[in-house]
Amino acid sequence: MKILLVSRSILPYAGGSSVIVENLASNFGRGELVVVGGVPYFQKREKQRPSDFPEFIYLPIEISFFGRGYHYFKWTQKWQFKPLIKKIKSIAQEHQVDYILGVFPTDFFCHAACRAAQELNLPFSSYFHNTYIENVNITDPKAPEIQAEIFEYSEHIFVMSKGMQRFYEEKYQLEKFVPLVHTFNEYPSNYHSPDAVTPQKSIYQLVAIGNFNESNLDATRRLINALKDHPKYELSLYTHVPKILLQQRGIDTSAIHHCGFVRPEEVHDILQQYDICILTHGFKGGYGEVEYKTIFPTRTLPFLLSGKPIFAHSPKGSFLNDFIIENECAALVDEANEQAIIKGLDRITNDSIYQKQLLKNAQQTAKQFYGKEVVKQLKNRLKQ
Repeated sequence: MKILLVSRSILPYAGGSSVIVENLASNFGRGELVVVGGVPYFQKREKQRPSDFPEFIYLPIEISFFGRGYHYFKWTQKWQFKPLIKKIKSIAQEHQVDYILGVFPTDFFCHAACRAAQELNLPFSSYFHNTYIENVNITDPKAPEIQAEIFEYSEHIFVMSKGMQRFYEEKYQLEKFVPLVHTFNEYPSNYHSPDAVTPQKSIYQLVAIGNFNESNLDATRRLINALKDHPKYELSLYTHVPKILLQQRGIDTSAIHHCGFVRPEEVHDILQQYDICILTHGFKGGYGEVEYKTIFPTRTLPFLLSGKPIFAHSPKGSFLNDFIIENECAALVDEANEQAIIKGLDRITNDSIYQKQLLKNAQQTAKQFYGKEVVKQLKNRLKQ
């Protein structure tokens, strides 16, 4: 079987979906998978991959300001939709693929992949990294119609977590929703023993990575305010979001070390420089209630592999909380309370037995994301 995976977000485009696609693709051989993705006009395609890696094909059909603000030009997609379908069909025929897998977000590429599969009479499945019509930021009046078409034609609808699967099954009463989790390819060469507890120190270095936006802004702001001027904790943020945009989003950048963008392959080594990994998940904000309930942050996985204790600030009722509680892999504070945040961090730093148990559980939890096993299950399901 040869699969054509279609996703608007592929590296070097920054973001969680790009990392998910890259890690998933790395577990396929060159003759098993072809990846098609979008790239803004005139943007360099700098990502270098091994010769035996699946082929990545870039389609320059997006207008943006140096990779940002493409939403302002989304109206141009109505003229690009049919040409995109035609390009996907041409690539599918040229590479003689047997199956098409469309990734959301965004609906533009996923819908085009679905249409191409229908016109070629090829089997198709979709892969939803987030909810679609349940997201309050989706204003396209055709969104319910597009989702219905994708759902109907999909043999399987892959989702990011068991929690997201439960939500969709309850709402849509379909039996085709299947968890397809984030993956990692290899255990880090310097993978820590779960006994490697951080010794007592006067100042602990905390680290957070990712895109600090409406998915986690309120929790991130609260945590930074709790840590501000605290003598025991210092926080560093690794993000492609410029400092000035963080300030506009209400983050006090004077209370953090802004370290800029870090490439996915560098994340593990960067985390080794710190004592505690910080995972923030939105309680409320510009997304809908369902979105906050179902999001599963991409950065969770490198934290589990880091050999460092994880502190999570995440709301009650979210599927991320369910995951953390089930696996006991992170210290969790689910109150919107600054004092509770400090108390949670203090428990990690003051209780070596508790910290050792967190590390051991995180190491065990990471095994369920091992790419070779995840892709093996994916291949078997698509062949059925």
